[in-house]
Amino acid sequence: MNPKEYLRSILTRHAESVYMAKLKEKRETFDSWIRTVEDGLERFDMTLDTDTLPYKREKASYVTHYDGMTVRIFPYSLVGDNFIVKNLIEDIIVFVNGELTDRAIPLIVKCFKAYPSCSVVYGDEDIAVLDEQETDRYGKSVYGTRENPYFKPDWSPNTFLNNYYFCNICAIRRVSFRDIEFGEGRSGADGIYHTLLRFLYEDEGRIYKSVRHIDEILVHATDYEYNDLKDERACALALGLKTEEWGEGLNVEEPKTVTVVIPSKDNPTLLENCLTTLYDSCPGSIVLEVVVVDNGSSLANKERIEGLREKFGFIYEYTPMEFNFARMCNIGAGLGSGEYILFLNDDVSFTEPYTLENMLMQASFTFTGAVGAKLLYPGIKKIQHAGVVNNRIGPVHKLQFADDNRSYYYGFNRSVRNVLAVTGACLMVRRKVFENVGGMNESLRVAFNDVDLCFKLSESGYFNVCCNNISLEHAESVSRGKDTDTASLARLIKEKKMLYEEHPAYKNYDPFYSKYLVSDCLDTRITHAGEYDYGLVSEDAGNIALTDLSKAREDACVLLNVEYADTLSDYTFYDDDEGFYVQGFSFVTGSNNACYKKALLLKNDEKCYMVSFTGCIRNDVAINCADQSNVELSGFAVRLSKDAIPAGRYTVGVMHDHMFAKEKLYAFSNRELTVK
Repeated sequence: MNPKEYLRSILTRHAESVYMAKLKEKRETFDSWIRTVEDGLERFDMTLDTDTLPYKREKASYVTHYDGMTVRIFPYSLVGDNFIVKNLIEDIIVFVNGELTDRAIPLIVKCFKAYPSCSVVYGDEDIAVLDEQETDRYGKSVYGTRENPYFKPDWSPNTFLNNYYFCNICAIRRVSFRDIEFGEGRSGADGIYHTLLRFLYEDEGRIYKSVRHIDEILVHATDYEYNDLKDERACALALGLKTEEWGEGLNVEEPKTVTVVIPSKDNPTLLENCLTTLYDSCPGSIVLEVVVVDNGSSLANKERIEGLREKFGFIYEYTPMEFNFARMCNIGAGLGSGEYILFLNDDVSFTEPYTLENMLMQASFTFTGAVGAKLLYPGIKKIQHAGVVNNRIGPVHKLQFADDNRSYYYGFNRSVRNVLAVTGACLMVRRKVFENVGGMNESLRVAFNDVDLCFKLSESGYFNVCCNNISLEHAESVSRGKDTDTASLARLIKEKKMLYEEHPAYKNYDPFYSKYLVSDCLDTRITHAGEYDYGLVSEDAGNIALTDLSKAREDACVLLNVEYADTLSDYTFYDDDEGFYVQGFSFVTGSNNACYKKALLLKNDEKCYMVSFTGCIRNDVAINCADQSNVELSGFAVRLSKDAIPAGRYTVGVMHDHMFAKEKLYAFSNRELTVK
């Protein structure tokens, strides 16, 4: 090794050491993050009776009081044949498997008091590892490090039919259950779950008003085994059927007619595959009425599609017009008469049996709105859609690109889940419900029309659901392409703003996705917000100066993704937050990123400004780009004051300046920042 190489190796090791120290400083464990969060929450003055302290809680029920209400706490293990609600006198009964937090009882009491019609309450939980070295005055080990939180959705009736997601904590108002036989011979969590199913689904009104979720950690558990608990009669109970078991298919006496609406243009090969797999998977209990809406195929392709009409017998509506997915769906729905409507992209393939039955079963519940399904990329077990989550950046496909060979976040991609929205690529809804909310919004021509429909359904009191227990294949956006060019991106941003103008209550709000889960960036993982939170990662812009790019090189090795570049108020939703905000990530592929300093570039036709910043952790980038070196700190989340740079329209880029070599690399995105 020559002296120059030797010196560079020393400098590189030093840079890596500095990088790792910075990474350690910025990285936060769930334990430290959640304790900091809870330190800022409301505190309650509550002292339990001395004879009910921890040494008894695992072996016996005990009673406590708060704010005029009496509460009896039952460990799951004590719920058996001899558990009779009418023999109890307490106001509230709390079933728990684990150690209640100090805030649990006050929060439960406050919830029951705030919602007089509420009969059932549940909350969030985490795993707390026992510290064998530390004991209380009774010799019992105390809880130490907290990990693996389970932040649950608000009340999700379709999810609850699939599994007991309340898991280790559930409270009931005693008077609501005093005349109900508890468990019917079942014990523990199984008895609790079965009783709640019978109570909640025997009266449709209870589905809407009887259950509340407390979005705080109420119990420290040791495992989440009960989350997988199922009841074979759950769906039958919800549908009011007389059958003892549901079975694999939809058990109905009369065949159901489903109008299948397929927007399609110049894709006869895809359309034929879609129709073939659709009919091959359709059972005798379902009658299909297919409507193909074509907005202007070429004459050759129109001829081929007419040949498919002869083969499959569908209704063919050929109306040349500008692409408008919402309008095409509305036209197709109007041409059919089925009790149910299935909106289906022509690039979707049915790959599993019982797909239509599962979707139809969920759509049959009176409380259900839109029904979607898990979509995989063709030929690989990679998730494209498992439900749409509404976060601060906008609607996001959580778990997109994740390998479906494993389960994520307590079975999210394996079970039936209530979600705020599902994709219109495969969406089933009852016709009456669809028409009652006015169909699809044709002002949203390309994007978010499906999300808008789901928002309207949710606002009308319906629960949207994604059947992640089944899957189809979807060659995403084959027909219209992807939104990657500047013009398409501008249209996408405009339609997203229109979406939230129509539904302002859903700005950064999703009842089925906890406020304590990552929602401030386009990270598709489902993980706690301590990994990326605006309040933790954002920073004010550093030095801002004009720069000359003639001594730097634009290079494709610079990977850049700008997730947000707009006003700060549109991101935080606070009108008094003046200025601008730019967020995303960038790194140099094939290089040691510990050796580069980064800066934002804001360029218009006349000038280019360079904005220095510190950077932030993006664990999702590190996981997805595991073959790249030192990319954990690839994130940027930079606030600029309203007068930081002159008014104008700026293209957003990033500069990577090597600290030990005369190498300056940069790239620009397709995102623009408009400074007024």
